[in-house]
Amino acid sequence: MTSIIRQDLSTRDWTIFSEKRAARPHDPGEKRKKKVLNSYEPGCPFCLGNEESTPEPLLVINGGGRWSVRVVKNKFPAVESMGSLEGGSYKKRHIEGPYLSIDGVGEHEVIIESPLHNDNIAKIDPDHVEKVVTAYKMRFIDVSNKFTNQLVIVFKNHGKRAGTSLDHPHSQLLAIPFVPGYIRNKMSESQRYYDEFGTCVYCDIINNEKSSGERLIYENEGYVAVAPYASSVPYNIIIYPKRHMSCFAEADKKELKGLAGILQLVLGKLYYLLDDPDYNFVIDTSTIDQSGNRHYHWHLEIMPRLSTRAGFEIGSGMNINHIMPETCAENLRKIRFIPNKKGGKK
Repeated sequence: MTSIIRQDLSTRDWTIFSEKRAARPHDPGEKRKKKVLNSYEPGCPFCLGNEESTPEPLLVINGGGRWSVRVVKNKFPAVESMGSLEGGSYKKRHIEGPYLSIDGVGEHEVIIESPLHNDNIAKIDPDHVEKVVTAYKMRFIDVSNKFTNQLVIVFKNHGKRAGTSLDHPHSQLLAIPFVPGYIRNKMSESQRYYDEFGTCVYCDIINNEKSSGERLIYENEGYVAVAPYASSVPYNIIIYPKRHMSCFAEADKKELKGLAGILQLVLGKLYYLLDDPDYNFVIDTSTIDQSGNRHYHWHLEIMPRLSTRAGFEIGSGMNINHIMPETCAENLRKIRFIPNKKGGKK
């Protein structure tokens, strides 16, 4: 068989796997040489010493006599805060004939992960990574508690192909006053599965992947990292908490430390296997008011930017992947990366 089509159990979306696609001709200049970065760039607003170039911080986590993580409002926001509103949700909709629009209100923040321009989650002190994910949770809770924010997404764009505009290590948080159809569908599918089988679809995936081991990349006390059965892109990775939690805000201090450890380890493996690839990751979670529900299970998904969606993918909503997840998991397991105080490979 030259190809196989697999279904994602949690969404019922399909991916075509065709390993022959890897033999297609490519632009010889496609693999671009990574820039060598300095620890400080005078024109970078996120570098240590350039703090006046950013808005006043919303959160500062210090360490080693200086700040380690800063969170500021995005100077070029996709949506903008309205400040406090008196009761009720935001209802400013506009109807033009059959069309509906809403004012672009919400929150858009930048989590500056380090004072050093050339740092990388894969290579910094593990305690520092814990500060980063702690900042994620603190800002997620604070922004979620504003009544108008119905969806809060924490995400990272690493590299030009992933959509970043600044090399300095940073993540982002974006909140909007409604839940879009894509998220509604994921929630609906997990609810449908729970209604039919009486279990969380993600818990079932975790148990199956641990039992099988084919797609398991790594696990620690609180988390598993797997190459999903119907991976949408090459080296797609999902990190699941072992404890059932519908909302990221439910993770306690020990679980945040575990998340920091497995996130750094997995990104380190990608760093050395694929020469620091461009990637996106996103924390996929239920809303804070849905904390404790039985059917959803928050997770962190990593999507390396090694391929480009073309006509069929756009037209069908499906993906074509040229490498099987079992192969990806095996390749990543072979990379012996141990995070340490110098953030190195051993």
